[in-house]
Amino acid sequence: GTVSNEIEDIEESMHKLTAEELSENPKKYYGKYINYGVDLNGDDDYTNDWKLFYVGGSDESDTVDVKGRIYLIAADYVPMGHDALRGIVAATEGEKSNTGLIRATAEGYGTLSANWSSEPTNFQTPKENKTNISKLFMHEGYDLSKKQTVGNSKCVSTLLNTDNWSTFVNTNNYGEVAIGGPTVEMWCKAWNAVVDDTDEFRKLYANGNKTSGSGYYVGADATQTSTRGYYITNSNTSFSTIEKNTIESKYNVFFTHTEQYKITANGATGNCDGYWIASPSASDTGYLVYVYFGGLVGRGDCYYTGGGGLRPLVCLQSGVKLQKNTAKSDDAKTVYNIVQ
Repeated sequence: GTVSNEIEDIEESMHKLTAEELSENPKKYYGKYINYGVDLNGDDDYTNDWKLFYVGGSDESDTVDVKGRIYLIAADYVPMGHDALRGIVAATEGEKSNTGLIRATAEGYGTLSANWSSEPTNFQTPKENKTNISKLFMHEGYDLSKKQTVGNSKCVSTLLNTDNWSTFVNTNNYGEVAIGGPTVEMWCKAWNAVVDDTDEFRKLYANGNKTSGSGYYVGADATQTSTRGYYITNSNTSFSTIEKNTIESKYNVFFTHTEQYKITANGATGNCDGYWIASPSASDTGYLVYVYFGGLVGRGDCYYTGGGGLRPLVCLQSGVKLQKNTAKSDDAKTVYNIVQ
C-alpha cells in the first residue's frame, strides 16, 4: 500500500492538469495553493500567497470568454502597507490613489482594511485590452456603464479597471490581468461548484437588477429580489453554529477567517470583518457586495471608515496548466506550479 501511494504521488506530480481537467473536479482543486510570482506576505516564498479560485467551464453556463481560463485569488487580505498597493490605496487623506481607496481610519482597522473616503469623482471605464473585461470576470448581470453617476458603480469601476491592479500581474509567471476582487457572479459560481446539496450550506445566486436598482441581489435562488444579505448556512445563521474546522478546511478559499477580532493576516493584525466584492449591492447606492467573516454574503458601506479587506483576483494566460509541486506540498497544504 505504501509503494502504491508513492507511485500515485509520482504520477500526480508528473501530470500537467489542463483547465478542462480542473473544471471537472472543483471540489478537489479549488482552494489549493498556487506558486504564483507575487509575494503577498513578505516571506520570500511564493507558494503560500495565492489560491485557485475558479476555472472557466466549471459551470455549464460559462461563456466562451471564460472557458479554459484559470483564476487565482489572494489567499488572505493584502496588508495595507504592501508595496503592491502603492498608488492603489492611500495611506492618508492627503495622499492620492488611482482608486480613491484609503486605509481604514477607524481605530484598529487600518492595517488590513480600506474604504472609499468619499464617492469617486469619475467613473472609470474598465480597460478592455484584448478581451472583454466584463465577460472575462463575469460582471454581466448589471450594466455599470448605464449607472456611471451612481456612487457604488463608481467604486466598483475602480476595482474592475485592470490598470489599477497591474502590480499583481506577473507575466513571467503567466499572469495576464488582475482586478481588485472577485465579482459576485464568479464568487457564487465558485461557491456553488464546491458546496454539496446535502451539506450544512446553501448555494447562492447573484441577480443583477438591470432596471431600477443599484446593483446585485444575492440569495438562495436566481430570482432573488431581497436586499438583505444571506448567510451561506441552510439555517441562515452565522458560522458560530458550525464547527469552524469544517469551514476552514473545506471552504477556506471563500472565508479566510471565521472570527473578526483574532485575525493575523499576512503578518498584519487588525479588526477586518470581511472583504470587498467587485460588484455593487442593490440595497443602496453607497454599498458594495461584501463577504463577512461569519458566513454572510451581504452589503458593505463603501464609505464606512472601518473599511474591508482586499483580495485581488488574477486571470492567468490562456492555455496554461497546473502541475503539483511535491517539494512544497505536505499534509497541511497542496501546492501547484503554473506551467505551459
